[in-house]
Amino acid sequence: MRSKFRHHVQKSRVFGAVLAGVVLSGGLAAPAHARTADAAAAGRDTTNAQLRCLLDAVAAPPVPGAVLSVTGPGRSFEGAAGVYELGGRDLRTTDAFRTASVTKTMTAAVALRLAERGDLRLDAPIGTYLDRKLVARIPNGSRITVRQLLDHTAGLYDYVADEKWFQYVLDHPRKTWKPRELVDWALRSGKPYFAPGRGYHYSDTGYVLAGLVIEKAGRRPLHRLYRSMLLRPLKMDRTYLEWWEAHRGPRAHNYLGERDTYDYNPTFDTFGGGGLVSTAADLNRFMRGLFEGKVFERPGTLRTMLRSTPQSVKAGSPYGMGISRMTVAGETVYGHNGFFGAFQLYAPKKRIAMTGTITQAANVGKQARQFIENALLASLGKPLTAPCESRQD
Repeated sequence: MRSKFRHHVQKSRVFGAVLAGVVLSGGLAAPAHARTADAAAAGRDTTNAQLRCLLDAVAAPPVPGAVLSVTGPGRSFEGAAGVYELGGRDLRTTDAFRTASVTKTMTAAVALRLAERGDLRLDAPIGTYLDRKLVARIPNGSRITVRQLLDHTAGLYDYVADEKWFQYVLDHPRKTWKPRELVDWALRSGKPYFAPGRGYHYSDTGYVLAGLVIEKAGRRPLHRLYRSMLLRPLKMDRTYLEWWEAHRGPRAHNYLGERDTYDYNPTFDTFGGGGLVSTAADLNRFMRGLFEGKVFERPGTLRTMLRSTPQSVKAGSPYGMGISRMTVAGETVYGHNGFFGAFQLYAPKKRIAMTGTITQAANVGKQARQFIENALLASLGKPLTAPCESRQD
C-alpha cells in the first residue's frame, strides 16, 4: 500500500530558458544589484511556470487532483489542479487530505521529543512501556527496542503486506479498527523478517506499537501528544488525527482506482503509522520547523532522527527514524510519502521544503514519482527529466 521515492533521478533537458538582461533607455547597463534582482525574479517566474505546468499535467485522468506547496529562499509557490471530487468543484490549495505514512515522521518526532524530556528511552525494550501479555505474544518481543520500531529494524511482519488484510479493508470499509487488532492481524499472518537489529524492513506494525509506546510514555492519548508537541507550536491549525479529532475544514476525496475512499473508516491506518489529515501548507510548516530548529530542544536530536541505519543503507533504502534520505541531482533530500499520494520533502543545503499530494493511489506509481521528482528538480533549480507539457485544456 505504499509507493517509494526513487533515490536517484536522471539529469535531462531544461524546461525552457530565460535570458534576463535589463537595459536602460539611454543604452547604459542597469546597476549590478538591479540586474541581480531582475535575474532572481525571472528565475522565480520560470520555476513557478514549471511547477504550474507539472501540476496541470499530473491532474488528468486517472488522477483527479493535485496540490503542491514549495517554500525556501527565492521560492514561494502554492498551487492546485484538478477537482476536489469527481464531478465536483475545483481543488483548492487549502483543501486538506489524508497523509497516510507521512504521519510516521511526526510520530517519530513526538517520540524523540519525549526522549529529550526523559520520558522515553529509545534503547529501552518495548516491554518497558507495553503490556507484558502483548509483548509475550510478539516474536522476539523481549529483545525489540523502541528505536527499532521507529527505524524499521525490529523485523516485525507488516500487516499491510498481507493481501488478505488489504482485501478485508476493501470489503469492510466501515469497520472500526482498534490498534491492537492491527497488531493481532500481523501476528496471525506472518513471521518476523529477521531477528531484531539484523536487517531493515518497512513495517506499519512497528509504528502501531510505537504509537502505543508513545501514549504510555507521554501519559496522554496520541492525538493530544501530536497537538501539544507539534501541531500547536508550529501553528498547524488544519492538521488533525482523523477519527480521534473533529474535522478542521474540507478534506479532498482520495481515490483507489474508481473507488472513492472518502467515507472509509480511517482506523485501518490511523495510529502511529498513518492517520493525520493535513494541508500542503501545514506539512510545509512541519518540514521547515523540523529542519530549522522549531521542533527539538537540541540540534543533536535531529541528527539522531536523520541518521540512516546501516541496515537500511545496505538494503538500498536509507532510513532514519520516520524519515528517508535520498539523493536528487546531487542534492541530499529527506522526506516521506504516503499511500494516498501525500509527500513531504526538504533539501537542507537549499532550505527548500516541498509538500503536497495527488489524490489517486492506484496504478499511478510511475506518474506520481515523475511528478514529485520533477517538481523537486524545478524547486532546486535543476533540469527536469523531460520538458513539461500540460495535459489540461
